[in-house]
Amino acid sequence: MRRTSCLVVLALSTAVLGPAAGFVGAGCGVSPPVTVVHVGIGERTEAVRGDAVKIRRGDLEAYAGLRAGFTVIRSRDEWQNAWPAGNVPSMPATLDTARSMLLVAVAEDKDTVQMQIQKVVETGDRIHVFVRETKAGQNCTTKRERTPLDAVITERVDKPVKFYIEEERAESCGDAPAVVLNCRANAAPAWTPKVSAAPGDKVECEMSAETRGRFAIVESAVALGELPGGSAAKLAYTKGTLRGAFDVDVFGSYVVKAEAKDEAGRITTVNATIEVLPPKTKDVLVQLVWTGFDANDDPSTFPRVKLRATEETRDAKGKRLVHECSVTTARPELCDVKTRGAYTHMTLKAGDKHLPLDVHYADERAEKGPLVCIQVYFDGARTGETCDRKHRDPDERWNVGIVDMAAGKLLDPVPVVADAGAPDSGADAGPAKKLPPKK
Repeated sequence: MRRTSCLVVLALSTAVLGPAAGFVGAGCGVSPPVTVVHVGIGERTEAVRGDAVKIRRGDLEAYAGLRAGFTVIRSRDEWQNAWPAGNVPSMPATLDTARSMLLVAVAEDKDTVQMQIQKVVETGDRIHVFVRETKAGQNCTTKRERTPLDAVITERVDKPVKFYIEEERAESCGDAPAVVLNCRANAAPAWTPKVSAAPGDKVECEMSAETRGRFAIVESAVALGELPGGSAAKLAYTKGTLRGAFDVDVFGSYVVKAEAKDEAGRITTVNATIEVLPPKTKDVLVQLVWTGFDANDDPSTFPRVKLRATEETRDAKGKRLVHECSVTTARPELCDVKTRGAYTHMTLKAGDKHLPLDVHYADERAEKGPLVCIQVYFDGARTGETCDRKHRDPDERWNVGIVDMAAGKLLDPVPVVADAGAPDSGADAGPAKKLPPKK
């Protein structure tokens, strides 16, 4: 598709009008017009018959920084107008505008990689300048240190100038690198881009990459992309940067990404998803997780804590007994508790009881340090979450709330009775405290 535009430059002489005043471009007058015709890829330039004009190239570095476009320079005024304001260098000594003129072609589009003035032809009424503009090849990235340009010096001719810009496409760079990423849980035989796992599982992910173009692969690596809230999972490489493994610590969706980059700077990224969903069960699942920490923090340095559920019963004589269920006190008929690093996973067996939850701090927790959060899941969905933002002294206890086992809800806590924190001893705990109504 041809695009035509005209540029008229007014060149005002800086000298007093004299014998040279009638010389267009050197004195007071109007420069001959400049016309630009763009010829699309695959189209032909109109046939022009005339005399070939001898051209010579100087040092193109002297013209780096000229305004984008197509320019004819026959005077110092035109030289100044061809540069951005405040950035006008001295005119090269090789350009004598009394006898010569400068034809300049500077790329206007970002995907242009080369400009070349191929020939100049003079006819009776104008000067014809044929320019080859090369666009970046298919799937190529344009990384250029400066704007492509070309400039030639010819004998000065005070005629209109017509530029013909013939576009062509450079050789294709081929497709970006091909990347494949698959994962598995607990050394399963099948590797797939989507994996189901559970807290405590070890997930491995491995990538492969191959070039599909003219450029070699220079970087490739697998990495953790997105983590569910509260996760402190970290990827450990097991086979260079192409294979890594991590331990699943909380429920949620984990995204692992594989990325390959070639010499042209083209990047291909592929994701794999590890879904860690709570089971659909009438058991209540409780997670103690940490939030508010930096990805580089080591969870082993967090304060030591213990998650506990308690149950009140009465013996044959009617005495109230408080039974503890924690990682240090097993009660298989009531719950199952496991710790993985700084995280705790508790399963409360299905029932219709109301079980208080609390967290015991063995170490101090600074007010602005990592937060302990309790998440509650029931029938495959999260039904409650709360976090402790207070400063805690060593041996202090956080009363989290009461779990309504029939609905899987986390209710507000009630004031702690004197012996509620005592381990399961079978001692009389006094009159039973009335629980709040279900919410």
